[in-house]
Amino acid sequence: MERGCDKMPAPRAARDRWALKKWFPVYASSAFGFAEIGEIPANTEKHLIGRTVEISLYQITGDISQIPIKLKFQIVKVINGKAYTQFKGFELARDYLRSLVRRGTTKVDGIFDVETKDGVKLRVAVMAITQHRVKTSQEKAIRKIAKEVVEKAASNLTFDEFVQEAVLGKIASEVYNKARKIYPLRKVEVRKIKVLTSTFEIPLKLPEEVEKALKEEEKAAPVVSTTSSSSQTQSKS
Repeated sequence: MERGCDKMPAPRAARDRWALKKWFPVYASSAFGFAEIGEIPANTEKHLIGRTVEISLYQITGDISQIPIKLKFQIVKVINGKAYTQFKGFELARDYLRSLVRRGTTKVDGIFDVETKDGVKLRVAVMAITQHRVKTSQEKAIRKIAKEVVEKAASNLTFDEFVQEAVLGKIASEVYNKARKIYPLRKVEVRKIKVLTSTFEIPLKLPEEVEKALKEEEKAAPVVSTTSSSSQTQSKS
Protein backbone atom coordinates (compact mmCIF):
# COMPACT_ATOMS: atom_id res chain seq x y z
CA MET A 1 0.00 0.00 0.00
CA GLU A 2 1.35 3.46 -0.92
CA ARG A 3 2.05 5.99 1.81
CA GLY A 4 -0.53 8.71 2.18
CA CYS A 5 -3.45 6.36 1.38
CA ASP A 6 -6.01 6.63 4.24
CA LYS A 7 -8.42 3.92 3.14
CA MET A 8 -8.25 0.69 1.25
CA PRO A 9 -10.75 0.51 -1.64
CA ALA A 10 -13.75 -1.72 -0.95
CA PRO A 11 -13.28 -5.25 -2.35
CA ARG A 12 -14.88 -5.57 -5.77
CA ALA A 13 -16.93 -8.62 -4.71
CA ALA A 14 -18.52 -6.65 -1.86
CA ARG A 15 -19.33 -3.75 -4.18
CA ASP A 16 -20.86 -6.14 -6.69
CA ARG A 17 -23.06 -7.76 -4.03
CA TRP A 18 -24.44 -4.37 -3.03
CA ALA A 19 -24.95 -3.40 -6.66
CA LEU A 20 -27.13 -6.48 -7.15
CA LYS A 21 -29.44 -5.55 -4.27
CA LYS A 22 -32.75 -3.80 -4.83
CA TRP A 23 -34.43 -1.33 -2.50
CA PHE A 24 -37.94 -2.25 -1.37
CA PRO A 25 -40.38 0.20 0.28
CA VAL A 26 -41.67 -0.97 3.67
CA TYR A 27 -45.12 -0.12 5.06
CA ALA A 28 -46.38 -0.01 8.65
CA SER A 29 -49.17 -2.32 9.78
CA SER A 30 -52.85 -1.49 9.43
CA ALA A 31 -52.95 -0.04 12.97
CA PHE A 32 -50.70 2.77 11.68
CA GLY A 33 -52.50 3.40 8.39
CA PHE A 34 -50.00 1.55 6.17
CA ALA A 35 -47.64 4.53 6.36
CA GLU A 36 -44.39 4.09 4.43
CA ILE A 37 -41.65 3.71 7.04
CA GLY A 38 -38.54 3.32 4.93
CA GLU A 39 -36.73 1.17 2.39
CA ILE A 40 -34.73 -2.04 2.82
CA PRO A 41 -32.10 -3.52 0.47
CA ALA A 42 -32.39 -7.19 -0.47
CA ASN A 43 -31.48 -9.52 -3.33
CA THR A 44 -35.01 -10.87 -3.73
CA GLU A 45 -38.45 -10.43 -2.19
CA LYS A 46 -38.19 -13.68 -0.21
CA HIS A 47 -35.11 -12.35 1.60
CA LEU A 48 -37.30 -9.64 3.14
CA ILE A 49 -39.72 -12.00 4.89
CA GLY A 50 -39.16 -12.07 8.65
CA ARG A 51 -36.93 -8.99 8.78
CA THR A 52 -37.68 -6.49 11.54
CA VAL A 53 -37.88 -2.71 11.18
CA GLU A 54 -37.63 -0.35 14.17
CA ILE A 55 -38.67 3.29 13.94
CA SER A 56 -39.94 6.13 16.12
CA LEU A 57 -43.63 7.03 16.02
CA TYR A 58 -42.39 10.53 15.17
CA GLN A 59 -41.37 9.22 11.73
CA ILE A 60 -45.03 8.43 11.02
CA THR A 61 -46.83 11.36 12.66
CA GLY A 62 -44.25 14.14 12.53
CA ASP A 63 -45.11 14.95 16.17
CA ILE A 64 -41.79 15.66 17.93
CA SER A 65 -43.26 14.71 21.33
CA GLN A 66 -43.56 11.11 20.06
CA ILE A 67 -39.83 10.60 19.45
CA PRO A 68 -39.48 8.40 22.61
CA ILE A 69 -42.07 5.90 21.27
CA LYS A 70 -40.11 3.14 19.53
CA LEU A 71 -42.17 0.88 17.25
CA LYS A 72 -41.19 -2.53 15.93
CA PHE A 73 -42.65 -4.11 12.78
CA GLN A 74 -41.94 -7.45 11.10
CA ILE A 75 -42.20 -7.98 7.34
CA VAL A 76 -44.65 -10.80 6.67
CA LYS A 77 -45.61 -10.35 3.01
CA VAL A 78 -44.19 -8.78 -0.15
CA ILE A 79 -46.54 -7.90 -3.02
CA ASN A 80 -45.36 -6.31 -6.27
CA GLY A 81 -42.12 -5.16 -4.68
CA LYS A 82 -43.80 -3.62 -1.61
CA ALA A 83 -43.12 -5.04 1.86
CA TYR A 84 -46.07 -5.17 4.27
CA THR A 85 -45.59 -5.63 7.99
CA GLN A 86 -47.31 -6.72 11.16
CA PHE A 87 -46.92 -4.84 14.44
CA LYS A 88 -44.46 -6.72 16.68
CA GLY A 89 -44.19 -4.44 19.70
CA PHE A 90 -43.27 -1.06 21.07
CA GLU A 91 -41.18 0.38 23.86
CA LEU A 92 -40.59 3.80 25.38
CA ALA A 93 -37.01 5.06 25.24
CA ARG A 94 -35.01 4.43 28.41
CA ASP A 95 -33.85 8.04 28.67
CA TYR A 96 -37.47 9.18 28.66
CA LEU A 97 -38.46 6.65 31.35
CA ARG A 98 -35.53 7.68 33.55
CA SER A 99 -36.59 11.32 33.28
CA LEU A 100 -39.96 10.48 34.85
CA VAL A 101 -38.59 8.92 38.03
CA ARG A 102 -37.68 11.46 40.72
CA ARG A 103 -36.26 11.09 44.19
CA GLY A 104 -38.96 10.73 46.83
CA THR A 105 -41.46 9.12 44.46
CA THR A 106 -42.56 5.52 43.93
CA LYS A 107 -42.50 3.70 40.61
CA VAL A 108 -45.31 1.17 40.38
CA ASP A 109 -44.63 -1.34 37.63
CA GLY A 110 -47.03 -4.01 36.39
CA ILE A 111 -46.61 -6.62 33.63
CA PHE A 112 -49.76 -8.34 32.39
CA ASP A 113 -50.38 -11.08 29.81
CA VAL A 114 -53.65 -10.47 27.99
CA GLU A 115 -55.55 -11.59 24.89
CA THR A 116 -57.36 -9.20 22.56
CA LYS A 117 -60.92 -9.62 21.31
CA ASP A 118 -59.64 -11.25 18.10
CA GLY A 119 -57.32 -13.68 19.89
CA VAL A 120 -53.89 -12.00 19.78
CA LYS A 121 -51.79 -12.56 22.90
CA LEU A 122 -49.80 -9.64 24.29
CA ARG A 123 -47.51 -8.85 27.21
CA VAL A 124 -48.21 -5.31 28.41
CA ALA A 125 -46.04 -3.35 30.87
CA VAL A 126 -47.57 -0.35 32.66
CA MET A 127 -45.66 2.12 34.83
CA ALA A 128 -47.16 4.61 37.26
CA ILE A 129 -45.14 7.31 39.06
CA THR A 130 -46.59 8.71 42.29
CA GLN A 131 -46.14 12.26 43.60
CA HIS A 132 -44.50 10.99 46.80
CA ARG A 133 -43.55 7.67 48.32
CA VAL A 134 -46.49 5.37 48.99
CA LYS A 135 -47.23 2.42 51.23
CA THR A 136 -47.01 -1.15 49.90
CA SER A 137 -50.79 -1.48 50.17
CA GLN A 138 -51.29 1.61 48.00
CA GLU A 139 -48.75 0.32 45.48
CA LYS A 140 -50.66 -2.97 45.22
CA ALA A 141 -53.96 -1.14 44.79
CA ILE A 142 -52.56 0.98 41.93
CA ARG A 143 -51.13 -2.11 40.22
CA LYS A 144 -54.47 -3.89 40.56
CA ILE A 145 -56.28 -0.99 38.86
CA ALA A 146 -53.74 -1.01 36.02
CA LYS A 147 -54.29 -4.75 35.56
CA GLU A 148 -58.07 -4.37 35.47
CA VAL A 149 -57.94 -1.54 32.92
CA VAL A 150 -55.53 -3.39 30.60
CA GLU A 151 -57.46 -6.68 30.79
CA LYS A 152 -60.80 -4.98 30.15
CA ALA A 153 -59.42 -3.04 27.18
CA ALA A 154 -57.89 -6.19 25.67
CA SER A 155 -61.11 -8.19 25.98
CA ASN A 156 -63.18 -5.41 24.37
CA LEU A 157 -60.81 -4.30 21.60
CA THR A 158 -59.31 -5.90 18.50
CA PHE A 159 -55.54 -6.16 18.14
CA ASP A 160 -55.30 -2.99 16.02
CA GLU A 161 -57.62 -1.04 18.33
CA PHE A 162 -55.71 -2.07 21.46
CA VAL A 163 -52.36 -1.13 19.90
CA GLN A 164 -53.67 2.29 18.88
CA GLU A 165 -55.11 3.05 22.33
CA ALA A 166 -51.96 1.84 24.10
CA VAL A 167 -49.46 3.65 21.88
CA LEU A 168 -51.42 6.91 21.78
CA GLY A 169 -51.88 7.00 25.56
CA LYS A 170 -55.60 6.34 25.99
CA ILE A 171 -55.10 3.25 28.17
CA ALA A 172 -52.51 5.05 30.31
CA SER A 173 -54.92 7.97 30.74
CA GLU A 174 -57.66 5.64 31.97
CA VAL A 175 -55.30 4.04 34.48
CA TYR A 176 -54.24 7.51 35.66
CA ASN A 177 -57.81 8.74 36.20
CA LYS A 178 -58.78 5.67 38.22
CA ALA A 179 -55.55 5.14 40.18
CA ARG A 180 -55.15 8.76 41.29
CA LYS A 181 -58.10 8.15 43.64
CA ILE A 182 -55.77 5.85 45.56
CA TYR A 183 -52.89 8.35 45.64
CA PRO A 184 -51.90 11.46 43.59
CA LEU A 185 -49.88 10.46 40.50
CA ARG A 186 -47.27 12.29 38.43
CA LYS A 187 -47.45 10.12 35.34
CA VAL A 188 -48.75 6.82 33.95
CA GLU A 189 -47.36 5.19 30.81
CA VAL A 190 -47.81 1.92 28.94
CA ARG A 191 -44.06 1.55 28.62
CA LYS A 192 -43.84 -1.64 26.57
CA ILE A 193 -45.89 -4.11 24.53
CA LYS A 194 -44.59 -7.42 23.28
CA VAL A 195 -46.72 -9.42 20.82
CA LEU A 196 -46.61 -13.04 22.03
CA THR A 197 -48.57 -14.49 19.10
CA SER A 198 -46.42 -15.09 16.02
CA THR A 199 -46.83 -12.20 13.58
CA PHE A 200 -47.31 -14.76 10.80
CA GLU A 201 -50.34 -16.20 12.62
CA ILE A 202 -52.11 -12.83 12.91
CA PRO A 203 -54.40 -12.21 9.90
CA LEU A 204 -52.72 -9.60 7.72
CA LYS A 205 -54.75 -6.59 6.63
CA LEU A 206 -53.69 -4.89 3.39
CA PRO A 207 -54.63 -1.51 1.86
CA GLU A 208 -58.02 -1.64 0.12
CA GLU A 209 -56.54 -1.07 -3.33
CA VAL A 210 -54.09 -3.97 -2.83
CA GLU A 211 -56.85 -6.29 -1.60
CA LYS A 212 -58.99 -5.33 -4.59
CA ALA A 213 -56.13 -5.95 -7.05
CA LEU A 214 -55.42 -9.37 -5.55
CA LYS A 215 -59.08 -10.39 -5.83
CA GLU A 216 -59.16 -9.30 -9.46
CA GLU A 217 -56.02 -11.33 -10.16
CA GLU A 218 -57.62 -14.39 -8.58
CA LYS A 219 -60.72 -14.00 -10.76
CA ALA A 220 -58.61 -13.58 -13.90
CA ALA A 221 -56.42 -16.60 -13.14
CA PRO A 222 -57.26 -19.63 -15.35
CA VAL A 223 -59.11 -22.44 -13.57
CA VAL A 224 -57.61 -25.90 -14.04
CA SER A 225 -60.37 -28.48 -14.42
CA THR A 226 -59.62 -31.69 -12.56
CA THR A 227 -62.52 -33.38 -14.35
CA SER A 228 -61.10 -32.83 -17.83
CA SER A 229 -57.62 -33.97 -16.83
CA SER A 230 -58.98 -37.17 -15.27
CA SER A 231 -61.08 -37.93 -18.37
CA GLN A 232 -58.01 -37.51 -20.58
CA THR A 233 -56.12 -39.97 -18.41
CA GLN A 234 -58.96 -42.52 -18.71
CA SER A 235 -59.11 -42.17 -22.53
CA LYS A 236 -55.36 -42.80 -22.80
CA SER A 237 -55.71 -45.97 -20.71
